[in-house]
Amino acid sequence: MSAQALNVKLLGESVCFGCGPANTQGLNIKVHYDPDNSENVIGHFTPDPKLIGFPGITHGGVIFTALDCMACWAGMLLTTGAKSLWLTRSAQVTYHRPARESEPVFLSAYIPELDESSRIQVVHSAAKNESGDLLVNGRYKMIALSPKKFMSVLGIEKLPEDWASWVDS
Repeated sequence: MSAQALNVKLLGESVCFGCGPANTQGLNIKVHYDPDNSENVIGHFTPDPKLIGFPGITHGGVIFTALDCMACWAGMLLTTGAKSLWLTRSAQVTYHRPARESEPVFLSAYIPELDESSRIQVVHSAAKNESGDLLVNGRYKMIALSPKKFMSVLGIEKLPEDWASWVDS
């Protein structure tokens, strides 16, 4: 993938642990549109060795976090209409096999039954290894919020500048 990652282009100052380009201690997931399927977003990251649970195995919570980020990006990028900010309402994941320490993890997310009239969308996500083996799949219930409601829920008075610019664009 040679094109600039969407999260870098759109929210380059984000400090999100999962996908924030400005968080040097985070996962640094790179998010792209899937070139083979316009209804998917894809991403990848290589977990740092310090993110292990059992020796040699990436902690399952790290993969959960990565899939959560992908679910948010699916909502932000795959829906139309007014730009919203997305939060996780609930999540269910199934772990199939371990992610190995320091090996790339490939992520995908899509909205199986998009209903533009609803603020709540179900997003399916998956993490695979380099061989294409399914590591984890998830079903995330995401909620779209207006910037005003988002700030109220988070208890903040102002969005970070890049987030405000993205919502206003």
